[in-house]
Amino acid sequence: MRPKYVPLFLFVALMLMSPIASQAQAAFGIRAGLNATNISFDLLPNRSERIGFHAGIFADLPVSPDFISIQPEVSYSVKGAAFKPLNDRRILSMDYVDLLLPVAFKLGPVDVQVGPFVSYLISTPDYEVFSENSIVVDAFKKADAGLTGGLSYNFNKMFVGIRYNQGFVDVTKDNSRPFLGSGKNSVGQVSLGYRF
Repeated sequence: MRPKYVPLFLFVALMLMSPIASQAQAAFGIRAGLNATNISFDLLPNRSERIGFHAGIFADLPVSPDFISIQPEVSYSVKGAAFKPLNDRRILSMDYVDLLLPVAFKLGPVDVQVGPFVSYLISTPDYEVFSENSIVVDAFKKADAGLTGGLSYNFNKMFVGIRYNQGFVDVTKDNSRPFLGSGKNSVGQVSLGYRF
C-alpha cells in the first residue's frame, strides 16, 4: 500500500467500525506513531531493527464503566528488518494491515492493554540472495497472528502509548526458508492518539 492510500484505508475502516461503536455507546479514537521492527530470521546476515510507522483507528467499547473496555483497532503498519549482506545496509520492508483486539484495564490515567491480533501482508516483498545473485519472488506468507500488550497514559482526550506486538507465525515461505531460516515478526511501537 502506498502512503497516499492510507487516508482512504482509514476512512473505510472507520465506516466499517461505526455500527459497532454506535451500538455499544463507544468512543472512537485515532493513533499513529513509530515502529521499531525486526523479524527473527535465523540466516539473515547482520540483522537489526528497522524504523517504520503505523496509523489507525480504534473504538473504546466499555465492558465495566471506568475499569474495563475492549478496544478493537485497525491499523496500517510498516514492518520488516534491516540487514547488511556486504557491509551495505538494506531494508526488508513489509506493509501490513493489523486487526488488534486488546482488553484495556483502566487504572486512573493509565490504560493497560493486552490481547490478540491478526495481520495481513498487503505488499509482496521479494528477497535478494546476494550470495547467489538471485531473487526469491513472493517470499513471505500473507497471514500473521500473535499477542499485543501495552500501556497508555491519558491526558484529556489525548494519550501517549507504548506497545509491543509479538507474532507467533513463521512468515517465511518454503521458497525462501533455505536462505532466511524461520522468522517471526516483533514490533515495538510508540504512539500519539486522540479520543473523540
